Amino acid sequence: MQPDEQATGLHHKGQPPVADADAVAKPESSAVPSEASTVTESLMDSPPPNGGRLAWLQVAASFACYWNTLGVLNMYGAFQAFYERDLLRNRSPSDISWIGSTQNFCLMAVGVLIGPLFDAGYFRSLLVIGAFLVTFGFMMTSLCTTYWQVMLAQGICLGLGTCCLTIPSIALVPMWFTGHRRTWSMATATIGSCLGATVNPLLFAALQPRIGFPWTVRVMGFISLALCSFAIAVARPRYKTRPIAQRTSARPSFRTIIHNAALGERTYLLYSASIFFNNVGYFEPSYYIQSYAIDHGLGGYAVVGYLLTILNGASIFGRLGPSFAARKFGVLPTFIAIVLFSAVSVLYWISAKGSLPGNIVFAIVWGFFSGGVVAYAPVVLTTITADMSSLGTRLGVLSILKGVGSLVGPPIAGAIRTGTASYLGVQLFTGCVIMGSAILALLLHVEISRTGQAGKKR
Repeated sequence: MQPDEQATGLHHKGQPPVADADAVAKPESSAVPSEASTVTESLMDSPPPNGGRLAWLQVAASFACYWNTLGVLNMYGAFQAFYERDLLRNRSPSDISWIGSTQNFCLMAVGVLIGPLFDAGYFRSLLVIGAFLVTFGFMMTSLCTTYWQVMLAQGICLGLGTCCLTIPSIALVPMWFTGHRRTWSMATATIGSCLGATVNPLLFAALQPRIGFPWTVRVMGFISLALCSFAIAVARPRYKTRPIAQRTSARPSFRTIIHNAALGERTYLLYSASIFFNNVGYFEPSYYIQSYAIDHGLGGYAVVGYLLTILNGASIFGRLGPSFAARKFGVLPTFIAIVLFSAVSVLYWISAKGSLPGNIVFAIVWGFFSGGVVAYAPVVLTTITADMSSLGTRLGVLSILKGVGSLVGPPIAGAIRTGTASYLGVQLFTGCVIMGSAILALLLHVEISRTGQAGKKR
């Protein structure tokens, strides 16, 4: 597989092409590059355009990819409730939650391989493979009748497909914007995930009783295919990176990889630890919000079936609203605040119990602040990364921790629920780990203030 020349070789209007006319006119023998010149010139040497039609098309492409990553995974609560009462009713809630956790693990942990591939120029290949796996996973899920079939199709195949899409969706937009426009454009792109997680449960609730589970899942698969096709058509990274084989004549050591991406920086380590704890507790509310309301006697209210939709709809505003606070207080202080408030909202959930307004309020509040966490976590990483050419690798390594956190969190919560026959332990567990994430983010802010810089120049 060769690096994606078409995806990475285009330059923005007004920027000079990589090779000048004189070089093209020379005979082929004289144009052979020396070993020192085999590294492709980076188009990121010139400032990002910070706007324009092509730049905003990248936001749209990222939006489409987000729809097919977190937009698909964050609606698993609808599957969880359906599987518990229908298709997999002979399995425990903890067993069923492992399917969603496996999706999340594949999405995030396998990113350690996807990140370097993105940096090496295999952008379009990742999009094509991701589009195929996501669509194929939906279609195979529509045929499933047993637990392990669902695990393979929805948990693993669909999860691996989203993994191929997630790092391109995050890393594409920062190449085209700087400053506050970068914050705003990245937050706008992440709306794709919450809009997908809002529309998909609505589709599931509306279509499943009418056309059945198999065709409902196929409809969602066709929608994902259309959006992925759009992203493949318009996405254009701003730089062309060299192939992995050309980076060094020898296989890079682990120490070399750590040095090049500055994975040992204290700021990066604190950030990674904060994101790990956040992911341990992030998915539990969306998995259990409907089951919690039903088990507390609210199953007779039609609105209970739309709590997940309300939650994901509120996250749209959570991804845009904090942008105004970030302009005044900064990205990292805003991130700390929204993580803290998301933890507090989970502790408020304890008091909702059999109150319909209380459950709706929790869905709105948690959706707002958790949406802000998703939107601003990648922005924080860009502020502590001095060399943007290593962003893909940093995202990939971070994905391991995110994957482990997402893998173990919901099953632990499910085991607590089964063992105690109560949701109180689930809510306390979730609130405490997210509070730990806020504390670590605060320590990151202290470290940056102490050293006087977000990221070292490399």
